[in-house]
Amino acid sequence: MLKIDCQIDAEKKIKVFYVDGELDIQTAKALKSEVMDSIESTGWTYELNMDRVGYLDSSGLGMLVYLKKEIVRHNGKLRIVKLNEPVLNVFKLTKLDDFFEIG
Repeated sequence: MLKIDCQIDAEKKIKVFYVDGELDIQTAKALKSEVMDSIESTGWTYELNMDRVGYLDSSGLGMLVYLKKEIVRHNGKLRIVKLNEPVLNVFKLTKLDDFFEIG
């Protein structure tokens, strides 16, 4: 099961999504829907705090790529922050650590 909480700072135009659980084929759609439903018209930053994500598979990665493309299409930015070592290694092995802004 995936838990997602969102905090919004309208003044700074930042939405932070706190993701808790495994990001896989069973749960990727929930995060995709949550973020897609919150996309604003222009200029927002969307941050995924993934310090509580213990597992990430190819479905989760594919969904993150899709989200980044949609957010960029709306002139926004996607940042992925607080990755634990095993999840960060998935990004490195797939060379997606260069594609995403990881902090």
